[in-house]
Amino acid sequence: MALKAIIDSLDSVEEQHRSLYEEKDGKFVLAIEGIEAHPGAAALKSALDRVRGEKRTLSEKLTTAESRLEGLPEDFDADAYETLRTQAEGKEPPKVDERLERQKTELEKKFGTEKGKLEQRISKLDATLRKTLIDDGLTKALIEAGVSKDFLPAAKALLKERGAVKLVEEDDEFHVFADDGVDERTPLKKFVADWSADEGKHFVAKATGGDAKGGDGRTFTDNPWDNSNGKKPNLTKQQQLIQENAPKARQMAQSAGVTPNW
Repeated sequence: MALKAIIDSLDSVEEQHRSLYEEKDGKFVLAIEGIEAHPGAAALKSALDRVRGEKRTLSEKLTTAESRLEGLPEDFDADAYETLRTQAEGKEPPKVDERLERQKTELEKKFGTEKGKLEQRISKLDATLRKTLIDDGLTKALIEAGVSKDFLPAAKALLKERGAVKLVEEDDEFHVFADDGVDERTPLKKFVADWSADEGKHFVAKATGGDAKGGDGRTFTDNPWDNSNGKKPNLTKQQQLIQENAPKARQMAQSAGVTPNW
């Protein structure tokens, strides 16, 4: 059985081994020769030596630091000191405002080109949208007013040149209006119908009796205004056609040589 290195009493030790213990500080310590060579003791000694060396190094660093800090004022500012030191070396750090301004300039330069491209594209798309809506609106209104297909380009160009037609955006929706000299927000359909019956009457296709149709697609076999060859104008059909399709009614009346007065 191995002998314990330190015990409180010799009562637990066999008689022949009691002489190996020495009393120290109220305890009994095993007296061993060559303890330094014991593997466990050697490891402990190595660790102790390492700790002592580290402690000595830290102590030397602390002494050096204390000597450097000795005499410094209580309100010493390390950041202020570093700034002064860099200034003395000709390496003054940039001020915060200057650094932010430089970053701002760099970002503006980086995104400036891309921003310009996007703005050009938006402008181009907006112009295309406006042109398309005005062209489509005019085309539809002119056709409904009976303008000849051969004259559509000329009629559209004339109305655009006069600046009568414009696109208005309201609540994210686009509306096409015309300026008739009295109301600058005249519905395009009404404006074109009035124009085709007066100033633009020469652009209106000449209707024939067999081709004349009402607004709901019903065919009139005869022009209700035709009074040639002894025919009598059909007043009932005239009123019906005026109510259903006034532009077409104007065409048919004009083709029969009658000036519309409604």
